[in-house]
Amino acid sequence: MENGIKRQLSDSDLAKLVQRAFGGARILNSALELKDGWFNSAYVLTMEDGMKTVLKVAPHNAGGTLRYERNMMEAEVDVLRHLKNTDVIPVPEVYYYNNSAVEPEYFIMEYLEGQPYNKIKDQLTDLEREQIEMELGRYNRLINDITGKIFGYYAIQDKHGTCWWEVFRDMMSDLLADARDAKLALPAADEEIMGLLDKHRAALKEITTPRLVHWDLWDGNLFVENGHITGIIDCERAIWGDPLMEYYFRDLAGRPPAFMEGYGLHNLNESELERVKLYDLYLALIMYIECYYRKYTDRNHIQWASENLTQCWQRMS
Repeated sequence: MENGIKRQLSDSDLAKLVQRAFGGARILNSALELKDGWFNSAYVLTMEDGMKTVLKVAPHNAGGTLRYERNMMEAEVDVLRHLKNTDVIPVPEVYYYNNSAVEPEYFIMEYLEGQPYNKIKDQLTDLEREQIEMELGRYNRLINDITGKIFGYYAIQDKHGTCWWEVFRDMMSDLLADARDAKLALPAADEEIMGLLDKHRAALKEITTPRLVHWDLWDGNLFVENGHITGIIDCERAIWGDPLMEYYFRDLAGRPPAFMEGYGLHNLNESELERVKLYDLYLALIMYIECYYRKYTDRNHIQWASENLTQCWQRMS
């Protein structure tokens, strides 16, 4: 999506980044911008020898990012490498990562065959969708089975902690501060929103083991081909937290039965449902607040984000 923070690179810029990554071993032949992303810039790079790769370039940081959006590319590269080492979770190989102060932060990774699930989902039969979503449930469970020692965003070590309730409360507080900075009106006062976390403290405190949460595993970050998943991308927002934060547990996704079966979770208890609603609200707030930080130009999306947040808050009340 077009916005005010994504970088636009010329063919000359791209050739320089390829030279930095591969030296003389690879020479850029052509590049195609991938315009669907909301944060980083991305390009399919085809080399003179026919090799295809994908380049991701971090955005401008000129007031267009939220408090939690720090060190995100470094986190994505680290998580991709971690998942790749499992040999069972389909993620692209990272060929090169650069975080020097001289050039924009970027990395080059393996090109994935297939198409984003959101692009072809409506063309598939019910059986094909069920097969893909059951497979997604299994992969998502494998990701969540990876445990850590602390809670918090993978990328933000100075915000890590040992109590999930406290860490999530801090995450929400930072988000509300972002809204205040942008002078955005929310459906409720900050005190009301934070009060919900206090009200559901016991449910949040049930989470005692930090688990790796992809957290952005929506249909656009899932590549499929011939009825199967070929790759999972965009791990930059990964969290050590509660697996119920995953996208397919959101009200927006509808918790499809096939996904739930593949994941191995069929019924949510009362505490789990309480947490699901809190995570729905957290995501709805982000999707609304980021519209103004990103300087989105799609008025329909901005209107949808506003209405989605209002409806989410009404479900909490």
